Amino acid sequence: MVIAQTNPPNLASDATKTSFTPDEYRAMEETAEERHEYCNGEIIAMPGGSEVHSAIACNLLIHLGFLLRDTDFRLYNSDLRVWIPEYNCGTYTDLMVVNGEPEFHGSRTDEILNPLLIVEVLSPSTEAYDRGEKFRK
Repeated sequence: MVIAQTNPPNLASDATKTSFTPDEYRAMEETAEERHEYCNGEIIAMPGGSEVHSAIACNLLIHLGFLLRDTDFRLYNSDLRVWIPEYNCGTYTDLMVVNGEPEFHGSRTDEILNPLLIVEVLSPSTEAYDRGEKFRK
């Protein structure tokens, strides 16, 4: 059921636009078929995952979930973004751990501000980005 529909920016129809606001990014991301990261006005398409990548992330999720049971730590998969206000960036991680309650970005419930641990499963196609520019954020 659609309660309200806005007209999010369409990257395909606005190919000349080079900078987007966080709100434009979020509106686009809510209706996009693939996921994107956001950093200081730039929207970066994320490559699709592979079977091996998914299996590794799932195994880590199961193992960490077992280790963190009965603790105050919370484990999240890649459905939530980490928002980094200092860099005006939002990024998806393969896994993240929060100690205690998650701190959300404003009224959003899909952007976490306080991860204690971020886990990225590296692949040949994303290793340079994950170890380089994304890691430096």
